[in-house]
Amino acid sequence: MGKQKKKRRRQKPTARPNRLQVLADTILAGTISGLITAAILKLLNW
Repeated sequence: MGKQKKKRRRQKPTARPNRLQVLADTILAGTISGLITAAILKLLNW
């Protein structure tokens, strides 16, 4: 039997989100959090 070439295993892409998307999500979450905080402080007349 002749030697067969060993097939290289293809690396699966890692399941990590895009850095830019993470940054956008963080900014959006911070903005929403800030707006909610501002609304509560306004309701409490602070």
